[in-house]
Amino acid sequence: MKIKLVIPIPIPPQSMGMIERMLEARRRVAGPRTLLEMVVPRQGPPSMVTIADRFFSAQAVFPEVYKAAQEGYDAVIVDCCGDQLYPDALALLPIPLVPPLHSSLQLAGMLCRRFSIITPTPGQADLYRRLVDMYGFTPRVVSVRETPPYYAGECDGEEEFNGLLLQTGQDVLREGAEGIILGCTILTQDRWLQEKLGVPVLAPGDVAVKTAEMLLRLGLTYYPRGKGKSWMSTGTE
Repeated sequence: MKIKLVIPIPIPPQSMGMIERMLEARRRVAGPRTLLEMVVPRQGPPSMVTIADRFFSAQAVFPEVYKAAQEGYDAVIVDCCGDQLYPDALALLPIPLVPPLHSSLQLAGMLCRRFSIITPTPGQADLYRRLVDMYGFTPRVVSVRETPPYYAGECDGEEEFNGLLLQTGQDVLREGAEGIILGCTILTQDRWLQEKLGVPVLAPGDVAVKTAEMLLRLGLTYYPRGKGKSWMSTGTE
């Protein structure tokens, strides 16, 4: 199977190491017969922090998402916890568009009763709270915590960031969380943090890849298809 990964924002050349680390992490969890290809949009917001950023990012990545099926892909993922274009574009696509955050919330709900989201981007907590509420998971989310910014691919300060990430993880466990979702797909410390804390730690980008594989292997897709409605629509036709 072929899965297209679309980065949500333009990436400058000096930060392409981030893309390589993300793709390496995705390939590490993908099945042996899964081909992953990652593309970066030329336009879009400089960062993903607010609801407005999510809107402009969705506009920028839509052409890459929309043409994925024509390019021969079996599924497409916007590799970001902002879940751009989801669920609004589902009825426009003949292949699954798999959302990293929503997939992770569903899986976290299977693994533990309550959990927290940790994001490395200051100001992003409100965006996640809105998405969590839209998906109906507010009662299950203990907190959305922010850490100082972290940019994958830049080694300076990484050890310090990992220490802050661990401290934040310990804090949310004291608040009552029994699991953690990393609130940015650039983070690849999930297994390290899980070993340190002894609770499930989910990396949404990896979860999205495995969710896409599961949907394709089971022959499942979204319903209704092609009727101009999403899974969040209400009422009957």
